[in-house]
Amino acid sequence: MGKKEFLDAKESALKSLEDACAEQKVDEGVLQILELINGIEGFYTSSSCAGRIVLLEIPQIGDKRGATFLGVWHRTIEPKELKAAATKATTGLLWLLAQAPILHIGAQTLELADTMVKTAISCGFKNSAVKSTGKKIMIEICSTERLDAPIGRDGSLFCEEEHLSLLVEISNEVIERSGKKMARFVKKVGKFDDFP
Repeated sequence: MGKKEFLDAKESALKSLEDACAEQKVDEGVLQILELINGIEGFYTSSSCAGRIVLLEIPQIGDKRGATFLGVWHRTIEPKELKAAATKATTGLLWLLAQAPILHIGAQTLELADTMVKTAISCGFKNSAVKSTGKKIMIEICSTERLDAPIGRDGSLFCEEEHLSLLVEISNEVIERSGKKMARFVKKVGKFDDFP
């Protein structure tokens, strides 16, 4: 990618981030790392998330467009919060998801992309890789921790109290482990002042 194309892409991405922040559509837990990365000359960020726990209602498997978010938390939760969100369910499968952070980063060169991926992997983000080398060089930073569990259907929970508490405990552990990895990543990226 030429320097002008890269700078245009970065300018566009930063404008999108600014607009998303103004509309409060960016979770605060990811802002610090986004600002750090965007401050480095050869990088910019696009859609990213600090990790989340989600209660999702899906009409049928694979129907993402028809899915309804009943609850989204970028933090640890209590079982009662999950149950309260489940009362909004009507028709379809209820899924509990716990997702580690995911960052999408544009890089000016493959060398820079490789260095960023290696840095992320060293901080525990084992599923990180260069995802595209075509018109734009894009990196995806993510981890292996996650939980995807069906917990109900048509407004009713299948889980007994003990099982639901276990699922919430595992979901919270995903968020806590993710936070520790993100802190390590922030620290390492913060030392990129002399980045090649």
